[in-house]
Amino acid sequence: MRNVWLMFISLLAAGFCISLVFAQDSERNRFFVQQMIDLAAAGNQQGVQTMQRMLEQNSRPTALDPAAANASVQWGQAALQQDRLDEALKAFQQAVQDDSGHVEAFNHLGLLYRKLNRFIDAERALQQALSLEPTRAGAWFQLAQIYGLQNDQRRAVGALANTYLYAQNPMKAEEILRYIAEDEAVDALRNAALETLHLYHLPAQPAIVPPLAPNPALFK
Repeated sequence: MRNVWLMFISLLAAGFCISLVFAQDSERNRFFVQQMIDLAAAGNQQGVQTMQRMLEQNSRPTALDPAAANASVQWGQAALQQDRLDEALKAFQQAVQDDSGHVEAFNHLGLLYRKLNRFIDAERALQQALSLEPTRAGAWFQLAQIYGLQNDQRRAVGALANTYLYAQNPMKAEEILRYIAEDEAVDALRNAALETLHLYHLPAQPAIVPPLAPNPALFK
């Protein structure tokens, strides 16, 4: 019986050590994500990309049950489409338990927490998603909205700057930034979009293309 108890205590200690290491890694990664925000807000793209490479050097966490995690994500997405937020939240929470490296699950958790006005939880979930995939423009955009809603304009600028930096379609991203700068109701987010446009030397207003002068040769 004594040996059984010793084995049980050893397993608990090992689990505690693993959890402690994971928590330390998560905090370290969140620090790098925060650095990417601060550097982007300062217009230091080289620094942003250095932090990006540091995050990409991390090994992805080992999934306990990747199939179950994928099934939970699908379940959560279906529930989210039907506006069953509590059910969707449980599904995505289960997904990250089964696979702590599941980017989609963390990304959707961030979206849901934002919908539920749980901004601190939303920020942590999105930072975890970005620590796994730092070039994910959609997660940066969600993070910018969270900072805007918290009236944190500087961090909103950093997150929007990274949204543009990593956008697969820069022209579309520029169009979205300009739309926010013109029509967004939240002052901090609107001002952050305007500042981001200035950071990248993009016009705050859409370019007005003058009509082409008629070619006289065409009208002879």
